[in-house]
Amino acid sequence: MKILYTFGGIPLYYDALLNKLVQKGVEVSVVIPPEKSDILGEGVKVIDSKETPYKIIYAEEKKSFLGKSCFPHLPGIIRQEKPDILIAGWPFFLQHFSQPALRGALKAMATKFVIREIPFRVPPYGKLLSYFKNKPIFDEDMKQENNGVPFIIRQWVIMLLRRYCYRRADAALAYASVGKELLPTYGLSPDKVFVTYNTNDTDAMFAIKEQLSTIEVAPNKNPFRIIHVGRLVKWKRVDLLLSAFAGVADTFAEAELIIIGDGPELARLKKQSADLNIDSKTVFTGAIYDSKVIASHLSTSAIYVLAGMGGLSINDAMTFGLPVICSVCDGTEKDLVIDHINGFYFEEGDRADLTQKLHALLENPTRALEMGKESWKVIRDKINLETVSDRYIEAFERILSPHLN
Repeated sequence: MKILYTFGGIPLYYDALLNKLVQKGVEVSVVIPPEKSDILGEGVKVIDSKETPYKIIYAEEKKSFLGKSCFPHLPGIIRQEKPDILIAGWPFFLQHFSQPALRGALKAMATKFVIREIPFRVPPYGKLLSYFKNKPIFDEDMKQENNGVPFIIRQWVIMLLRRYCYRRADAALAYASVGKELLPTYGLSPDKVFVTYNTNDTDAMFAIKEQLSTIEVAPNKNPFRIIHVGRLVKWKRVDLLLSAFAGVADTFAEAELIIIGDGPELARLKKQSADLNIDSKTVFTGAIYDSKVIASHLSTSAIYVLAGMGGLSINDAMTFGLPVICSVCDGTEKDLVIDHINGFYFEEGDRADLTQKLHALLENPTRALEMGKESWKVIRDKINLETVSDRYIEAFERILSPHLN
């Protein structure tokens, strides 16, 4: 089978998945702009190698309807590549509405149109007002976006466009189980929604974990070490984590906090750490892209905390057997973290609740260790590169089956 993807750039984690699909016999082509698209967050690292087992097609990216990104030459690419399936993520699938030539190319080549989403910040169809009334939406700088009539009008138009596209899609791929209930509200049959989950390069992580298991445990391993990995932008809420850590640092003399990442908030967070008198117990490593180095930090830590928005960093932490404390992230956490089994959920933005959850694990290292073992089981048995790639291939086969139509 031949699959054509559209991306604003190929993130490192998705490169691993594409490689795995090729290894399993799928012919993959990817359409991306010459430079990383601004639809990807600041600091999101994408591959820069042109040597990949899948085909990369560089195409002009422009802003189309509502200022959303599209590839104007996509119809011609489809006619040339003749893929069995086109997989378009947000916002590229809106091009199905705005470009009649794309619809014509899909029909002429008998190419299946498939939408790929988490979905993230997508209200159930017809419930836009109640959804945004009860759920504040922030950008990476923690500026609330869902204020005022213009926002509601814009979201109302997007809701209608999303319904138009979903009602005409052959299928949808969702990163999280929530998609199975949400996406059918937009007119797509539930049996055409496939939950693939999302994963990092667990093949590489498993190999590193095996290597670490064959050497003596590092002497600085600390059962009271807390760790966070991610870009240092406001919506990651590392400031909240620092405040909560300050609430347990005096009680637990051996407590440490490791912050891996870089970003515009670094200087402010370092100042906050000093102001809270926890700078002697807090380490800011800066950005680390070497998986072995990240693995060494994770393997010598006891608790992983995601205080704000995020996703795949949870997978990494669980790979190395850490319990996870998080709140509302991008929706994928609900398939990973089972409350009181392999971690805790705290009330979003609630410092006191986060502090209490930290205290509960720090005062009982044995419990933290047992919860971490449950985290590892989820990655080992349910969500890893092998199982996720299999789910994609099973979805592709179903989509191309005449029984799905």
